[in-house]
Amino acid sequence: MNASWNSTSGLLGPLKANWRPFLVIHLAVSFFVLVVLTPLSAILVRMLVLLSGDPALSDQDILLFVLSPSGFLALLVLVAVLSFIVFLEYAALVTAAWLVEKDRPAPVGGILMFLAANAPRVFGLAIWIFLRVLLFSLPFLAMLVGIYLALLGEFDINYYLAAKPGEWYTALGLAVVVLAGWAAMVLYLMSGWIFSLPLLLLGDVGPKPAIATSVEACQGRRIDILRAVLGWVLFSLALLLAGSLLTALVSWLLMPSQAGSLNHLLVSLSLASLFSLLLSFLATFIITALMALLILKLFQAFGLSRMVDSGVYARIGSARKPPIGGKAVGIISLAAAFVALVVVLGSVNQLRFEAETEVMAHRGASAATPENTLAAISGAIESGAQWVEIDVQEAADGDIVVIHDSDLKKVGGVPMVVADSTVRELKWVDVGSWFDLSFNQERIPTLREVLDLCKDRIGVNIELKYYGSETRLEQSVAEIVDAAGMTDQVMAMSLSLPGARKMKSLRPDWKVGLLSSVSLGDLGKLDVDFLALNARVATRPLVRRLHAQGKQVFAWTVNDAVGISAMAGRGVDAIITDEPALAVNLLEHRRQLDPHERMILALAELFDRPSLLAEQ
Repeated sequence: MNASWNSTSGLLGPLKANWRPFLVIHLAVSFFVLVVLTPLSAILVRMLVLLSGDPALSDQDILLFVLSPSGFLALLVLVAVLSFIVFLEYAALVTAAWLVEKDRPAPVGGILMFLAANAPRVFGLAIWIFLRVLLFSLPFLAMLVGIYLALLGEFDINYYLAAKPGEWYTALGLAVVVLAGWAAMVLYLMSGWIFSLPLLLLGDVGPKPAIATSVEACQGRRIDILRAVLGWVLFSLALLLAGSLLTALVSWLLMPSQAGSLNHLLVSLSLASLFSLLLSFLATFIITALMALLILKLFQAFGLSRMVDSGVYARIGSARKPPIGGKAVGIISLAAAFVALVVVLGSVNQLRFEAETEVMAHRGASAATPENTLAAISGAIESGAQWVEIDVQEAADGDIVVIHDSDLKKVGGVPMVVADSTVRELKWVDVGSWFDLSFNQERIPTLREVLDLCKDRIGVNIELKYYGSETRLEQSVAEIVDAAGMTDQVMAMSLSLPGARKMKSLRPDWKVGLLSSVSLGDLGKLDVDFLALNARVATRPLVRRLHAQGKQVFAWTVNDAVGISAMAGRGVDAIITDEPALAVNLLEHRRQLDPHERMILALAELFDRPSLLAEQ
C-alpha cells in the first residue's frame, strides 16, 4: 500500500491493488448480514413489539410505545443491533485493510471468526455511541418541539401543509438551523470516536478505553478528520451521481425508442435491470471500502499503530492467500448474472395480474373537486370507482360530519374547531372556494347525506378520525349506517387500532381495517380485516405475506399512472387515489395485457419508461 494518501481519490490505488480480499470480505459479510442478521433483527423487532401487548404497532402507536419505559428500552436494543450490523462490515474491512497493509494474509474465515469473538464488545460500543448521541440530541429535540408548539400548534397541521403561511416558513427556517446545529454536533462527536472501532478490534481493548483513547488522539486535530471525511462524502456523492447517469445512459441505449419486438424489449429491459443492480453493488462496495481505508490511513497518521496488539495476527489466522481469486470471483459474478437473467425470463408466464384490484376514491374525486364534499363524492361515482373513502368525526352536537382536519382553517379559511361547533354552525362555512370559486356552494356534509348519495351506487370506506374529544363516534357511525340500510355497502378503518377494534366489536360483520404509514412487528397478526398501507411500504413480498395471513391490502395515496400500475402489479386489493377516473381506465387497460406485456410494463416502470408499452 504505497499509493498516495493525500486525498480520497488517492485511496483508489490501494483499493485497486487489493480489491480481491476486500471484495471477498464485502461479499461474505453482506451474505452473513442478509442470511443471519437480517432475519434475527426481524425476529427481535417482533419480540420487542410484543412488549406492547400487540403483535404489531402502527404510526402514533409506535410513538406512544417508544415513550413508555419498555418501549424506550426496546428502541435502545433495536438501534444497538442495527448499529452493530453497520459496524460489522466496517470492522471486517478495517481488519482486512490492516492485514494487507502489513503484508499479512486476509483469510475470510479467520476474519469472520475474529469478528464473532469480538461481537459482544462491538455491540457494547454501538450502544455506548447511541446513548451518547441520544443524550446530546435531547436539547435539539426540545427546541424542535418548542418551534412546533409555538408556530404550528394553533391549527390543524394540514392547514400549514396546504396553505404554507408565514409561520410555516419561519418554523421551517428555524428547524433547518436547529438540524444543522444537531448535525454539526454529531459530526464533532463522531470525529472524536472515529478510531474507537479499530482500537477495539486491533488494540484488544474494551469500548470505553477505545473511545477514551480515540478522543485523546483526536485532540486539536478534528478539523483534519472532518476535512478527510468531507472528501469521502463528496467523492461518494460524485460516484453515485456518475452511476445514476451511467445507468440512465445504458438503459436508454438498450431500450428501443419505438415499437418493436416484445421479446427484444423484454431482453433489453432485463439487461438494463441487471446492469443497474451490478452498478449499485459496485458503488456500495467502493464507498464502503474507501471509508475503511480512510479510517486506516488516519489511524496510522495519528500514530495509533503502536496500540495494535501483536497477538491479533495469531487470532485471525495464517492463511497465505484469499480463498477466492479474481477469476473465481468473476466466474461467480457472471454465473449469478446468468441465473438472474434466466429467472427474469422464466418468470414471465408466472406473473399474475390481480384483476380484482379495486379503485377507492380518496376523499372523493379530490384531484378535481374539493375533498370530502358532495361534489367530490359525485365525482367518485361518475368515475366508475368501486369505493369512496371519507373521513368522519363528531361535531359538538354529537352528529357525524365528513371532514378530515380537526378545524376548518384549511378548507374554510376560518379557525372553527369541528368538535366545538354544531352541524348548524359548520354548515355556514363555504368549504369549496379554497379549491375553486366554482364550488362556493359546497358545505360540510353529514354522514347521512353522503350515504344517501352513495347508496346502491358506490361503496363507502369510513375512516374514523380521533382528535381527543370523541364520546360515541363508533356507535353513532354504526347507527347511521344501519338507518341508511347500507350495512353491506360500507367498511371502516382508522389510524387508531383501539378505534378499529371498538368498531369491529360493535359491528362484527363489517370489514374493518387499520390505516398505517410506518409499522413495527407482524401486521398480519393484528385482529383487523384489511390494512391500508402507504404505497412506499406496500412491497410485493409484504402484500403476498399479508394475503397468506388472510388480510386484504389497500395502497394509498397513488395518483400517477406508473404508481397505480405498479400497485396493481403487486397484487393490492384496492388503490386509494385522488384520481379515480385515471385509475379505473388504467386498470381496465391492464386487464387486456398478456403476461409478456405485464412483465415489460413492470420493468418499464422501474426505468420510468411506461410510454414504451403504449407504443406496443
